[in-house]
Amino acid sequence: MFFDDYPAFLGTSETANDLDRLNLRHEAMIADNVDVLRGARVLDIASHDGRWSFAALKAGAAHVTGVEAREHLVANAHKTFAKHGVPSESYDFIHGEAFEVLSHGRLRADVVLCLGFVYHTLRYPELFSGIRATGAGHVIIDTEIERGRTAPVIRVDAENTRDDARAAPDEFSHGARCLVGVPSIPALEVMLHAYDYSLQKNFDWPALVAAHPNATKVQGYAAGRRITVRAFDSGPPTPPPVARKSALRRVAKAAGIRRPKALRPH
Repeated sequence: MFFDDYPAFLGTSETANDLDRLNLRHEAMIADNVDVLRGARVLDIASHDGRWSFAALKAGAAHVTGVEAREHLVANAHKTFAKHGVPSESYDFIHGEAFEVLSHGRLRADVVLCLGFVYHTLRYPELFSGIRATGAGHVIIDTEIERGRTAPVIRVDAENTRDDARAAPDEFSHGARCLVGVPSIPALEVMLHAYDYSLQKNFDWPALVAAHPNATKVQGYAAGRRITVRAFDSGPPTPPPVARKSALRRVAKAAGIRRPKALRPH
């Protein structure tokens, strides 16, 4: 499988670096999305050690931009890419806090990777408005969720920013603590819809885990506590026909246009 050929990534970070877990996540997040990654400009939010930026390029992406708040992880990404001879013109890593970088509105992408990040923040309007500003046609999200909830709810927690596997410190952190949220699937859908994205598919993790019974560190996916989904740009909502007709009548009235009377039979 993919990371069997690139074992360097097993040592560039201590976060989720189990080989079986990496390989199965690659199947769900990258291999299952080759159709939109091929030839695409990709933005990798919270790119960590560059593992998924690298995988996106190997899947055929034209260019990848990674944004990562922790400087040592950016340095590790550059080292690994250089080791594997990745052309420097095909990628860029930005050391910076994701929301600050997104707020500049300068990044353009066809596909946004938001992998393992949604549940490490509570700044959702900034996140999804920043994604919307890139013009991306597709967003691939891998996240922990509030399982079994039918209502749009978000569980709030606090994380230790000193841990590379947790939220990075930002302007709203207090000491080494940062507020984060874990959304239900309906909550994720509401947030996506607010920025004109709709869920396109939800990867079948239980089937993948069942096919690899020796993979022991992916049980969160098998149990439905984590998901991998793809959203697409669905455009602004179309008003219902009655609303469109009423709007047209208001415009006509304001312009002084009278509706002709219907012809009656003699």
